[in-house]
Amino acid sequence: MKKLLLLLLSVAIQYAMAQAPRKVLIEEFTGSWCGYCPEMIGDIDATRATYPETVIAVADHSYTTSIDPMTNNFTIALNNAYQVPGYPNVMVDRADWSAEFGPSSTPQLFGTYVDHHNYTQDAAAMRLNISSPVSIDIASTYNSTTRSSSVTITANFVDTVSGDMRISCLLVEDKVTGNSNYDQHNYGGSACGAPDATSEFYNYPCVIPNSLTGQVFYHKNVVRINMAPTFGTIGVIPSSVSAGQYYSKSYTYTLPAAWNATNMKVVAFVGYYNSTTALGGEVLNAQQVALGQSVTAVIENPAAINNVSLDAAYPNPFNQITNIKVNIPASQHISLKVYDILGHEVATLTDENLSPGEHTFYWDGKNKDGSLLANGLYLIRLQTEKQSLAQIIILLRN
Repeated sequence: MKKLLLLLLSVAIQYAMAQAPRKVLIEEFTGSWCGYCPEMIGDIDATRATYPETVIAVADHSYTTSIDPMTNNFTIALNNAYQVPGYPNVMVDRADWSAEFGPSSTPQLFGTYVDHHNYTQDAAAMRLNISSPVSIDIASTYNSTTRSSSVTITANFVDTVSGDMRISCLLVEDKVTGNSNYDQHNYGGSACGAPDATSEFYNYPCVIPNSLTGQVFYHKNVVRINMAPTFGTIGVIPSSVSAGQYYSKSYTYTLPAAWNATNMKVVAFVGYYNSTTALGGEVLNAQQVALGQSVTAVIENPAAINNVSLDAAYPNPFNQITNIKVNIPASQHISLKVYDILGHEVATLTDENLSPGEHTFYWDGKNKDGSLLANGLYLIRLQTEKQSLAQIIILLRN
């Protein structure tokens, strides 16, 4: 127990000094039948171009499957819950923008067509200036034979925070196309009633067919399913957390044959649940990765200049061996150990004086005696005289 408390304390010290860089989630309510929606697509694309590494955009198609086959139960539930007043509309981190974008009798969650120009960029800029109390790791696998996907989302808290916080996990497909039901209406085209010369779709027809001469129209970042309930999985994250604590949730899903797994992404986010309005509240942070791959969020420590750094383990999750790189600016004693979820030390990767430079260590998922350990979460801790760094890795043997 003492060892576990010391381990948690050392991780808490690291996180108390840290910051979790924010990634902004833009959720667009759209549809192939929506003639004004291509202009919103252009605005969102411009926002992503301005913030290519920190803005995540998803498209919620919501009408009926006979009109728009990209509609699904989740997007319909989201549309109904927020009572979307018209299309296109966007939510930026599901935040209340009434103070910034005009008074409203209800929380202003949307950028309507009338005021959406520059809305997403302005809102994204505001959100990116706010530090987040949590970073998000995604570990995903995909079996192309069975089309089964497995995703583990880990919320790593770097600050104390309280409230009803939930994890959501979307499967999103890019470059979606199909039959004539996928044709996109486009009122902003040069030959239509509301031409917009600044739109990337200005030279397209009023109804953009599925297939054009020499090109294909693709729908971007289409939300296929939320593997969690509509407003996230309840009970994973307690109502009060401290810096250094982390919580994980795993999801599995078998992809339908019509979905192109090559173009699939996992989008995960942690947000509040608003018990007053029974809606998903403010998004605290988001993350995305290609299906079958993994990502470990970068934790920034402003005081860590010229300090030892611990790179993200790769691959993560792993089933045979994972690589851990340590960068050392000056000769010093380095301890690099692996702990199980209960805080028991299971392996020592190094515990010696090391010279300056990059050092790579390997862990094969075995304990000190050479026995194979069980699948699950493990913690790698790097300890120096002045620093304590940690990261979570996932052992997932076939």
